[in-house]
Amino acid sequence: MDKLLNGLSISLMLSPLIAMLFYSLLGKTRNIQATYYGTTVIGFGFGLSLLALIVSANTVNQNSYFLFHASTLSLLLSTLILFISFIIHRFSLRYMHGDKCYRRYFFKLSAITLTTVVMALADNLLLFWLAWSASNLLLINLMIHKSQWKAAYNSGILTLKTLLPGSLLLITAFWILFTLNNTLSIETITSEVSNKSSPAIAVALGFIILTAMTQSAIWPFHRWLISSLNSPTPVSALMHAGLVNGGGFLIVKFAPLFVMQTNLLTILFIFGALTALLGTLWKLLQWNIKSMLASSTMAQMGFMIMQCGLGLFPAAIAHLCWHGLFKSYLFLNSGSAVQQKKYQNKSRPEKLTTLLTAFFGGLLGMYGFALITGKPILSLHASTFLLGFAFITGTQFTLGLIAYEKHFKKVILALALVFSIGIFYGGSIHLIESLLPDLTGFPQHQLSSLQVLTLIVFFSLWLVFSMGLFKKIRETRLWDWFYMYMFNASTPHPKTITANRHTYYY
Repeated sequence: MDKLLNGLSISLMLSPLIAMLFYSLLGKTRNIQATYYGTTVIGFGFGLSLLALIVSANTVNQNSYFLFHASTLSLLLSTLILFISFIIHRFSLRYMHGDKCYRRYFFKLSAITLTTVVMALADNLLLFWLAWSASNLLLINLMIHKSQWKAAYNSGILTLKTLLPGSLLLITAFWILFTLNNTLSIETITSEVSNKSSPAIAVALGFIILTAMTQSAIWPFHRWLISSLNSPTPVSALMHAGLVNGGGFLIVKFAPLFVMQTNLLTILFIFGALTALLGTLWKLLQWNIKSMLASSTMAQMGFMIMQCGLGLFPAAIAHLCWHGLFKSYLFLNSGSAVQQKKYQNKSRPEKLTTLLTAFFGGLLGMYGFALITGKPILSLHASTFLLGFAFITGTQFTLGLIAYEKHFKKVILALALVFSIGIFYGGSIHLIESLLPDLTGFPQHQLSSLQVLTLIVFFSLWLVFSMGLFKKIRETRLWDWFYMYMFNASTPHPKTITANRHTYYY
């Protein structure tokens, strides 16, 4: 079984490599045919990854081999990477048709697939860092795409200035871990190191946190993400669904070390909460679809880092996976936004019966989530955050379904749907907990006063918007000042803005 798993894991790295070979050998004479072959190979790699994940889930001992470790976590993320890459390859076949950099674009797309899969499977600190850095450099190159387009070029340079220091901090952290433990094996460092709470390890983990924050656009390292709007749409999908999630993966990779450093987890929670709050507010102020999606990604990365800060690592992985799938769909489908039916948001208070029905839907969603995950409802553990946001999401979802049509059948259908979604999302977290038992054995602490206060702030702000109280606030002069301040803070860097089509060199 181990040999089969190792063979399947190696084949995952071969699929993008073979695709790159097609582009190199056939691209000059049979450009379109080469990209179709390459895309098919990526899809085949996804199928093998899914098979490897199933084999891994039924394998008790998952041993490292050479520089890699085919753990269930690594294979889960490899499957996600290859699936999203396959979808983006397929989408790009037509979207990028006619582009003068067509073959080069697909070569780099397969190359970044290779480096991210290597990063997911790597058990060697140096190999992990090389794959991490190569992925970021390829992403920057894809973002620029055509250097004649100054706004896109400046976006890439801004991203480089943000991610490069993070990469240097990461190799410094890895050097500290290697010096302390005399091994390059990540699995050995995270599972067999006895003195996990030493000051030197705390310094290394602090550097890892800073790297994760730069990668996942956590405030104040968010500017590169909201300034990346000039990227081709498939690249934006890859970025928001894939590499920006790298910060969460990095934290989870070293989770056994982080659980011994509660102060560092608190720092993660604070910056995650602040980023989630800012991203959510900025999303409401945007007027174009890509800016809205960028702010939304920033908010979702904040929530993911919050979950890591609470020690809810399986929930963070589930969040990473679902956000990746959903955000890639939103970007690839963003062109159809002009055809969608628009509803005018009048910020009016809803009727009491509508609000009560929505609240009941939120309770149903929360109960379904708690039922399948086994999380206690009446407690102040870390899981309270998940239940609180399950209630908010369920209420908001119910409100969106019944706000315009309040037929009895539709209300019943909405409530049943919200309950089912709560069970489904909770089931995904429960599945990951069962697949990754190493991430569930950590002690769950009671919520601190800071964490309880943060939950109250999120809940209060949500009530202000959902109950129509926002309209009264919007009529004050203080709101005018606050709106402009937040809008200016959420705008991309001036040098990355395409002000008119004459500056776009296509």
